[in-house]
Amino acid sequence: MPRTGPVLGVLAGLPTSDIDRGIAWLSVVLGEEPSARPMPVLADWYLGPAGTVQLVLDPDRAGGGLLTLQVDDVTAVAGRLRAAGITLEVDATSSERVAFGTATDPDGNAVTLVEAKPGFAPQGG
Repeated sequence: MPRTGPVLGVLAGLPTSDIDRGIAWLSVVLGEEPSARPMPVLADWYLGPAGTVQLVLDPDRAGGGLLTLQVDDVTAVAGRLRAAGITLEVDATSSERVAFGTATDPDGNAVTLVEAKPGFAPQGG
C-alpha cells in the first residue's frame, strides 16, 4: 500500500558520550565507515532508501538509545561481530517471524539486528 503521510524517510539517532569511540564501534556493527561527518559532534551512515543512522555526541542521553536494524543474515553478522570482539547472541526461537540479537555499545545503547524468517516480509523491508 502506498504511503499517504508526510514522512519521507527515517533518520535514527543514537547518543554517545565519546564520538570517536562510538564511531569505531558502530562502524564495525554497520560494516562500513561513516558516510559523512557534517559536524564534529555527528556522524552519518547513509543506508540508501532504508534511511540514515546518526551517531551524535550527547553525553546526557548516552546509554539509553535503542536502534533496530534489519539484516539479511543475522548469524553471519553475529560471527563477523564476534571476530571483532562484539558479542551478539542470536535468538532464532523466541519469534516465529524473526531471528534477532542485541549488542550493547560502550555507552550501554542497545543495537538489535533482525533477520526476517522465510515467509515473513516486514513492512518497509
